[in-house]
Amino acid sequence: MLSPEVVGKMPPTAGRMPALPFASRAPLPKQFAKICVICGLSSVELNMKSLPLLAPDFAALDTIWRNALPFVLWPVGAQSLLAHWLDEAVRLGVDEVQIHTADRPSEIRHFLEAGNYWSKKISVLPLKDDAAAPSDAIRMDRLPAQPQPAQPCDSPNALLANWLEMQCFWLANRSAETVSIDVEQYPPGGWVGPQARIHPKAKLTPPFWIGARAQIGASCEIGPDALIGAGSILDCDVQVNEAVVLADTYLGQNTRLHQAVAQGGVLIDIKRACRVDIRESFILAPVSTHRQSASLFEKLAALGAWLALAPAATFWPGQAWDRREIRDSKGDIFTLTTGRRGPLIVRRWPWLKGIFAGHLRWYGILPRKAEDWEHLPSETAERLKSSPAGVFSWADLHGCHDPAAPDEWIHAAYQALQKDDTVRQVLRKNTLRLAWLTPGE
Repeated sequence: MLSPEVVGKMPPTAGRMPALPFASRAPLPKQFAKICVICGLSSVELNMKSLPLLAPDFAALDTIWRNALPFVLWPVGAQSLLAHWLDEAVRLGVDEVQIHTADRPSEIRHFLEAGNYWSKKISVLPLKDDAAAPSDAIRMDRLPAQPQPAQPCDSPNALLANWLEMQCFWLANRSAETVSIDVEQYPPGGWVGPQARIHPKAKLTPPFWIGARAQIGASCEIGPDALIGAGSILDCDVQVNEAVVLADTYLGQNTRLHQAVAQGGVLIDIKRACRVDIRESFILAPVSTHRQSASLFEKLAALGAWLALAPAATFWPGQAWDRREIRDSKGDIFTLTTGRRGPLIVRRWPWLKGIFAGHLRWYGILPRKAEDWEHLPSETAERLKSSPAGVFSWADLHGCHDPAAPDEWIHAAYQALQKDDTVRQVLRKNTLRLAWLTPGE
């Protein structure tokens, strides 16, 4: 049986970005006075060295987003709501933080154990419900310096609206003096993280925040009150205002986001209080899934090539077809037909339908049947299973046109390890040569 008090230690904060840049480094009494005014603590508590916090239980209200994490672990700007409060506790100089919660205390404990936090003592104290919390515990339903929410969190829609209000408050109160990895290199109120790529024709209206490694396409309109998470990709002509795109999310071209949240393949419309699960990866998807799926242009090009090559492939002299069961990078099983005679594009003519169906890409590793995985090292097999298969591969360039070939897996592993478009660019330049290559004839 778990102890009611789960105590962890928080590592040093060196290098962490302060959660609330507008909190000054004034002497301890003034800082305590500030948070006491905001949170309603009495003056007797100004000299306390322990900060009691209540992580409110909003699980019953989270019926729209259905987030796997408790509310205090939802992201607000660059980090979670709880991290903002713990950063504030460090600045206040408290020796211990007590977190009282009835909402998945194990998740909070896991977050703290895996995080890069403080050298102070922290306690996670499970509760039966919020009413059992100490009377002096500060309710973490807002940022530390944020006024009370405009409307109480008493409905699913109000919960999401208040969370979006927190994002806007965080944006509005950022400062150029903040010690952070992102830089205010645009008009005041605009923040861009390291290695973010923004097209010159994109329009940025502060306040906005663009996380590290994010990519903003041509003709995009970002802001006001827009947050783009780290590693996200926005295609051409995307508008995001008063909305949040969470980390590692792909947003397809001609998409409009207002009072909404996009996370992977899920769209949360806060204004209409509804959730939509998007199945088409060219509209909205996790970045990893989008990179594995063919774009609309690739699908249309494959359909056109399939129609153009149909007569030659169908009536190729002496042609015979082999069928095999293939598992794609998403785990779906499909039947792939391959010819025995003619150049590669004729033999693999049926593969073009696999591109249109979303199972294959134009360029990727060779598709494999079950027995082709058996001779592979386990680590290599796991890496290849997450890599998209294609009509033309790096192995084709080196004379290996069948996954059963002894050296094919080496070329496939090299291709899967490349995180950029280097291999794809080489294959694209050699497409015609590969298409009319005739193996073994």
